[in-house]
Amino acid sequence: MMSKSQSILAAAAAGALVLPFGCKLEPEVPELHYELNAPAIEDNPTLADDPEAQAKLRGALEMLFGTPAAPGYMRLSDWIDDEFDPDDGAAALSDEEYDALKASNRLAFAQQIRAIAEGRFDELRRPVAASELWARWQSLLADKPDDPDAAYDEDFTWRQAATYEFESFYPSLAESAQLFRRQCVHCHGASGAGDGSTARFLNPLPRDYRPGIFKFTALNNKARPRNADIYRVLTEGIYTTKMPSFRRFSDARLHGLVDYVTLLSKRGETELLLISDYDEDEGLAYEKIKENYEFVFDRWDESADEVIVYEGEVPHSTPARVAHGRELFTDPKQANCVQCHGEHGRGTYDDPRPASAWERDPETGEQVLVKDDWGHDIEVRNLSRGLFRFGRRPIDLFRRVYAGINGTPMPAHFGMQITEPDGTQRKLDENDIWDLVHYVRSLAKHDHIGPIALQAGSDHGEGH
Repeated sequence: MMSKSQSILAAAAAGALVLPFGCKLEPEVPELHYELNAPAIEDNPTLADDPEAQAKLRGALEMLFGTPAAPGYMRLSDWIDDEFDPDDGAAALSDEEYDALKASNRLAFAQQIRAIAEGRFDELRRPVAASELWARWQSLLADKPDDPDAAYDEDFTWRQAATYEFESFYPSLAESAQLFRRQCVHCHGASGAGDGSTARFLNPLPRDYRPGIFKFTALNNKARPRNADIYRVLTEGIYTTKMPSFRRFSDARLHGLVDYVTLLSKRGETELLLISDYDEDEGLAYEKIKENYEFVFDRWDESADEVIVYEGEVPHSTPARVAHGRELFTDPKQANCVQCHGEHGRGTYDDPRPASAWERDPETGEQVLVKDDWGHDIEVRNLSRGLFRFGRRPIDLFRRVYAGINGTPMPAHFGMQITEPDGTQRKLDENDIWDLVHYVRSLAKHDHIGPIALQAGSDHGEGH
């Protein structure tokens, strides 16, 4: 029997059709192309005035990441020696994730697996959006022995091998790109720039993946997201935004989308580095391209070491903890959360206006909102409403306060230097963070949506 990786990555038959994902009335999306990051290029006048260099940049990115129709990473010689294939998303799954994927596939392909078990091999329905899987099934069917339960591959029968094909399904980057094209491109755009056809109608705007900055992770030190972080966004959506949950898709499909979003982000990061480094004399030398490409991969690989894990028991909320949290929140010499969230915790539009959420426009002299890393006006969370975009569990808020929020002025608080009312100086610790969490949650307890229940389950370790 083929290995997991071999089965998943077996080549699709030439000319296999990719079926649409949505309703039959869904309009056809035109052929997509990755666009260069025009604003970043404008910031480098030398590159902006050299169309030939821009064409070379486009070619370098295509060499490294492929095209929307044929996405894929260029494998470096070291990676080949180490048997590392970045196109093999399944190889990155943990045993637990892979078991969950197979269970999900058994549901997604229940008709096909049942037909194989019952010997109705000519009655399998072609699964939607799995052209490569269907090509492998057709190849297996053409090779079926007279006795499907006879030994076929080492110690496995043909029937077992056929069943395994469906149980172990994992989409290629090309198939995941097709799913992205159908479900995501109208908001996020072909290059992941957040510039799809519907983006301008949305508030907040869709995420621009290209800088590699993702606001909602379980990580410290502004690390790039793990697969698990992006997967959680896909399954849960982002509350109070137009980012929906895609839980209707199987685990395999969702992991494939994670892989493709990651490719777009790595491509965008590499492009930004190449644009920033571009020099007319040096041009786009291969060594510089390779150096930046490897740097981006290394930066993403470091995320596994940055998970914020709280080892102890989550402390219960008490009047004393809430009172101390309020002190930390309001004291300018301590956490000083009021500078952005306001005295009443109502965020951007608190009264009086929180000073640090606003700045003076150098041209007009007017007070304008501070910008985030994507160049958009910030909107500081109104804590009194209890609406938290990436989870309202204590562990979710703990991580927001501990590490801050990537791409925004929300800073990391763990280790922050604070001054006690008696003048003692010390660093803000985990106990302080929990007190802040309990105070923040207390602000929303009498909101119209009802009190927040303290959800202690799964609040240790990963907390997902």
